[in-house]
Amino acid sequence: MITGLRRSALYIPGDSEKMLRKAADLPADVVLLNLEDGVSAALKDQARDNVARALSQVDFGRREVVVRVNPLASETGKRDLAAVVPLRPDGLCLPKVESPAEVGAADAAVLEIELACGLAEGELRFHAMIESARGLLGAAGIASASPRMAALVFGSADYAADLRCRPGDDRTELAFALSSIVLAARAAGIDAIDAPCFDVRNLERNGREAEAARRLGFDGKSALHPGQLPACNAIFGVTPEEVAWARAVLAELEQAERCGRSLSLLEGQLIDDPHRAAARRILQRAAAAGAET
Repeated sequence: MITGLRRSALYIPGDSEKMLRKAADLPADVVLLNLEDGVSAALKDQARDNVARALSQVDFGRREVVVRVNPLASETGKRDLAAVVPLRPDGLCLPKVESPAEVGAADAAVLEIELACGLAEGELRFHAMIESARGLLGAAGIASASPRMAALVFGSADYAADLRCRPGDDRTELAFALSSIVLAARAAGIDAIDAPCFDVRNLERNGREAEAARRLGFDGKSALHPGQLPACNAIFGVTPEEVAWARAVLAELEQAERCGRSLSLLEGQLIDDPHRAAARRILQRAAAAGAET
């Protein structure tokens, strides 16, 4: 059973059996078992076998287990799908998605395997990666292309290469893409996950990127190294102060309703239904984090 939180999503190279097994003990909400970029062409088959073995043998606990497959239009991607879907990971990470039609094709391909294997239909979810100009322009349609859609994931390295831009430390050059991905995800009612910090030894920069992404509305951040996980979990988590605020909001609005009012003041700030919705979301996330621990 997974927690429902996606504060951190750690990429695990499929060509490393040791790291696949170690992932079960790491504090990531999502483990991304990676068969795509980062695995050389010569090791694709070995990586697929490793991931299939891990799905069969490793207890990942409450972590959400997602396999990043190769593009499904390729023969390698088709073999990935045939190997991993019957083993029932929680989700598939679809790389370099540029249109809703690609999500639809993935949905149909997964459904065919589910029916052939007698699996429950529709339980496997999609994390779609936005990694290009075309992908970003199609993000809204991609986010709502299938009931399986669970998250949009930003792939900043490929996106920057496609745009021929050179992001600085503050990622100002990526601001439009970051905001657009959050907007598309929110409109579809799914999560948004930021790209990893590629300066893996610079934990301070990782924290800065995570803080900025949290302010934009992201639900979590990808990670390339276990050392990046604590900051992601803390920054995208719920603080005791936020929990206290949420409880106070709900209590104050309940009291206002008993008095025939739809809004009220809390510490001098006007609160109404949008604050109620935010408070409930905070408490839901806090409950999920509490269940995890």
